[in-house]
Amino acid sequence: MAGQCARKLLELRRNAGETQAKAAKRLQMTESMISRLERGDHVPSLKTLCRIADAFGKRLEIVFHEHLHSHEDGTRHSHPHGHSDPEHKHDHGEGE
Repeated sequence: MAGQCARKLLELRRNAGETQAKAAKRLQMTESMISRLERGDHVPSLKTLCRIADAFGKRLEIVFHEHLHSHEDGTRHSHPHGHSDPEHKHDHGEGE
């Protein structure tokens, strides 16, 4: 989750043409915290995610994805979106 948040914050900041210092001021955080968030070194709280969304005029949406897929042997199962077992490769259809 930290990685997804990091990529999104970096994208939002760059699209706004802001430096980390300017984003920190806008978000009422330290520049160090912006850096940590953008590196994925810190998982932001829900309160922080809401603050980021509000500051950049975005809506925060939290979705719990599950995927159902079939194996060659005919078995089927679902698992959370973040499933990391390398034997379960499949297309998420969302570029992730």
